[in-house]
Amino acid sequence: MAEKRDFLDELIDLQSDWRSLKEVPNSMMSSLVGEDGERKVFNPADYKEKPFANSTRCLRGAADRDDICSRCLDVCPTHAITVHKKSVTINEDCRRCGLCVTACPTEVFSTRRHMPRQVYDQIARAASSYEQCYVTCTRALKRLPKGNEVVLACVGAISRDLWFSLLADYDNINVYLPVGICDRCRTTTGEEVYADQIATAEEWADAGLGLVADEREMTHEFTRAYKRSQFVSGAIHSAERLVTRTNPALAGAKAVAKKLSDHTQRLNRLQKELENAVGAKTSTSRMRTLTQGRKLVMGALQHNDDLARFVKLEVPVWDSTLCTACGDCARACSVHALDINKAGVVTIQNPYCVNCGACVMVCEEGALVMESLDASELVIPDKVAEEVARKKAEAKVRANEYVEKGKKQLNRAADALEKLADDDGAGAPSSQKSEK
Repeated sequence: MAEKRDFLDELIDLQSDWRSLKEVPNSMMSSLVGEDGERKVFNPADYKEKPFANSTRCLRGAADRDDICSRCLDVCPTHAITVHKKSVTINEDCRRCGLCVTACPTEVFSTRRHMPRQVYDQIARAASSYEQCYVTCTRALKRLPKGNEVVLACVGAISRDLWFSLLADYDNINVYLPVGICDRCRTTTGEEVYADQIATAEEWADAGLGLVADEREMTHEFTRAYKRSQFVSGAIHSAERLVTRTNPALAGAKAVAKKLSDHTQRLNRLQKELENAVGAKTSTSRMRTLTQGRKLVMGALQHNDDLARFVKLEVPVWDSTLCTACGDCARACSVHALDINKAGVVTIQNPYCVNCGACVMVCEEGALVMESLDASELVIPDKVAEEVARKKAEAKVRANEYVEKGKKQLNRAADALEKLADDDGAGAPSSQKSEK
């Protein structure tokens, strides 16, 4: 349902009309010339990165078995990845598509500019600022992106976990891909990857991504909240700008930055609460690894725990009667979600588990099997947010009490004034009689 417009919206529209006429020459120049004065040119290489590998997280290396996992090898369109014993290398044939980052459950592969948290912030910033946000690839856009267009090497570089967290928080995200664009791409596995990742995320979030195939259907309007924040800030600080030359356009951006900062702080608190609850280390002092993807999923569930019923995951379950305490399962778990203590007791911390199934595969006795997870186990209470909510509720109760108290005092005062008026009215005739 459309938001109800008011007088402030009319002022914003009027200001925008004047500003658009005034800034046409400047906007034309800024779109063609960069900050360094050089002419901007669309270069697909600017949106691509060759990933680097953290071999210690590789499931093959941890289990010392080649049959444990081949996800990255299967998805790489150029077979540029080599896994040999405990070493993972990426050769120069890499297309920098980022599909290996999506495929690897333990986040062996990383990039400096396109980690899950960074991509989340990039898309969330656009979705918070504009009425519609578009995620696309270099082959589809073929031009410099606008503020609400997020360009990646391949749309398949976004995992289901990242898509889920975005869909849980925003309802205005779209994928822009012209019909048949993937058929002509040399990243031959990209279409299958993004179709699978998006389908799972949509099921988990009980929501859908928009799909735009025609560039003419794309819009680039700022959100109502963004424009109002910018306008109000500009009005309040108009005198200050005369002295400090503050740019009111920064007000909307600051509001979005504050939103992203709050999200980051919430995720950091979540990890601390998790570490306090189950411990950051195993019984053998190995640090547990909470992947960025899992943290984003848990953050989304913390924000909206109703979605837990839609999230379908499987985790290993231990049967103590079959276990020989050989320790193969613990060695195979490269994120150290599974632990076996000196007494031979196996424990699995489901929030850290990436559901890869490696521990089940190495267990020759069948003491571990994959079973459905109740995703509500991934909901970690935000004690800070709960405390803030509690204080707000208490403050509201006190405010209501003060209001009711004030109403009673006003009623008593009104009654007293009314009684005084009645007394004055009743006494007037008798005084007039005495005067006569």
